[in-house]
Amino acid sequence: MDKSLGKLTKGTLIALSGILFGIAISIVLKILTTNINLITILFYRFLFSLPLLIGFALFACGSQFYLVRDKLVMFLRVVFGISGLVFWILAIKALSLGLATALFHSSVLFVSFLAPIFLNERTTVFRFLASLTGFFGVFLITNPLSDNFSISVIFGVCSAICGACLSVSLRKLGKSDHPATVALIYNLFGTVAVGLVIIAKPTLLVKPSHEVFSLLVILGILVSITQVLLTNAYYFLDAIIVSCLGYLRVPFAALTAFILFSETLSKVEILGATVIVVSSCMILFQSSKQNTI
Repeated sequence: MDKSLGKLTKGTLIALSGILFGIAISIVLKILTTNINLITILFYRFLFSLPLLIGFALFACGSQFYLVRDKLVMFLRVVFGISGLVFWILAIKALSLGLATALFHSSVLFVSFLAPIFLNERTTVFRFLASLTGFFGVFLITNPLSDNFSISVIFGVCSAICGACLSVSLRKLGKSDHPATVALIYNLFGTVAVGLVIIAKPTLLVKPSHEVFSLLVILGILVSITQVLLTNAYYFLDAIIVSCLGYLRVPFAALTAFILFSETLSKVEILGATVIVVSSCMILFQSSKQNTI
């Protein structure tokens, strides 16, 4: 009983820390998308995340740091991870940071359907309704009926779908493989995949300026830390809970975008952000209540 609550608390703190680092990553990506192309960002993002991940994997797993038990799910994690990342960067480039973040976190609705099927996770009526409430908040903050609605939101929707599939695969891997190994293998394959694209067409890799190069190094460090945190979160929490907690990134990202990029939210969008936060708290409260019964 107490052990279950402690596991929930630890997982929540890890997930929230990952969310804060995720917001920092979004800010860096927003700046980078105005200076260099997608392939260059992807290559350095994967490459510069490897040193810390290798060190962490060696520390945590020793000589077996590279061993993966569930190879099929690991492959799916790589595919969904890279695909989701591409759509996420495209969404950040085309849309405001707050809107792109809101669209990405609509993935919780898809997780609500996928988790019971592929993970045998129990989805209560309360949790499902809270997820739908969060999705309604995303609808409000996206404001698709307004004149400013952009077809580029498809990038955000695709990133959400990939994110939902990623959540499921990470949860399954959390039951069979060490989080450090999962994070390392994913970024290693990402580096190789983008590297092969560059070998096929070298002009896609742009030489960054000193300032941009520094941001790329920072991006790699932030990514490696976030990968470890969020992968560990799936070890302690159900996929649906991690996804719902991720909703908190929406109002935080919107506030950050307002401060740094002068991106403003309408009253309807602010209402949507509020709904999202409330739905996240409902999910967490209900899960905590179940674990103390």
